[in-house]
Amino acid sequence: MVKSLLLMLPLCAMISGCQTATKPIACAGFERLQPSLETSVLILKTDRPFANQVASHNRFGASQGCW
Repeated sequence: MVKSLLLMLPLCAMISGCQTATKPIACAGFERLQPSLETSVLILKTDRPFANQVASHNRFGASQGCW
Protein backbone atom coordinates (compact mmCIF):
# COMPACT_ATOMS: atom_id res chain seq x y z
CA MET A 1 0.00 0.00 0.00
CA VAL A 2 2.76 2.42 0.95
CA LYS A 3 4.75 1.51 -2.16
CA SER A 4 1.80 2.26 -4.43
CA LEU A 5 1.29 5.64 -2.73
CA LEU A 6 4.97 6.46 -3.19
CA LEU A 7 4.71 5.59 -6.88
CA MET A 8 1.58 7.69 -7.35
CA LEU A 9 3.19 10.88 -6.02
CA PRO A 10 5.75 11.28 -8.86
CA LEU A 11 3.12 10.30 -11.42
CA CYS A 12 0.72 12.96 -10.17
CA ALA A 13 3.48 15.56 -10.21
CA MET A 14 4.39 14.58 -13.75
CA ILE A 15 0.80 14.79 -14.98
CA SER A 16 0.15 18.15 -13.33
CA GLY A 17 3.31 19.52 -14.92
CA CYS A 18 1.77 19.00 -18.35
CA GLN A 19 -1.00 21.49 -17.71
CA THR A 20 0.53 24.69 -19.03
CA ALA A 21 -1.38 27.56 -20.59
CA THR A 22 -0.06 28.79 -23.91
CA LYS A 23 -1.99 32.07 -23.78
CA PRO A 24 -2.65 34.46 -20.93
CA ILE A 25 -5.95 34.16 -19.03
CA ALA A 26 -7.05 37.47 -20.59
CA CYS A 27 -7.26 35.63 -23.94
CA ALA A 28 -9.92 33.15 -22.82
CA GLY A 29 -12.83 33.39 -25.23
CA PHE A 30 -11.10 35.92 -27.46
CA GLU A 31 -10.58 35.60 -31.18
CA ARG A 32 -9.42 38.24 -33.59
CA LEU A 33 -12.28 39.74 -35.59
CA GLN A 34 -11.47 39.73 -39.30
CA PRO A 35 -14.37 40.99 -41.40
CA SER A 36 -14.00 40.91 -45.17
CA LEU A 37 -13.07 44.10 -47.02
CA GLU A 38 -16.65 44.58 -48.22
CA THR A 39 -18.03 44.16 -44.69
CA SER A 40 -15.42 46.54 -43.28
CA VAL A 41 -16.35 49.23 -45.80
CA LEU A 42 -20.08 48.77 -45.11
CA ILE A 43 -19.59 48.95 -41.34
CA LEU A 44 -17.39 52.03 -41.64
CA LYS A 45 -20.06 53.79 -43.72
CA THR A 46 -23.09 52.78 -41.65
CA ASP A 47 -21.95 52.11 -38.07
CA ARG A 48 -18.71 53.88 -37.15
CA PRO A 49 -19.03 53.22 -33.36
CA PHE A 50 -19.18 49.46 -34.03
CA ALA A 51 -16.15 49.69 -36.33
CA ASN A 52 -14.29 51.41 -33.49
CA GLN A 53 -15.31 48.62 -31.10
CA VAL A 54 -13.97 45.97 -33.48
CA ALA A 55 -10.68 47.85 -33.80
CA SER A 56 -10.47 48.25 -30.01
CA HIS A 57 -11.17 44.54 -29.51
CA ASN A 58 -8.38 43.61 -31.93
CA ARG A 59 -5.92 46.07 -30.33
CA PHE A 60 -6.68 44.70 -26.85
CA GLY A 61 -6.12 41.10 -27.95
CA ALA A 62 -2.85 42.04 -29.62
CA SER A 63 -1.66 43.95 -26.53
CA GLN A 64 -2.43 40.91 -24.33
CA GLY A 65 -0.47 38.58 -26.63
CA CYS A 66 -3.55 36.64 -27.74
CA TRP A 67 -2.62 36.88 -31.44
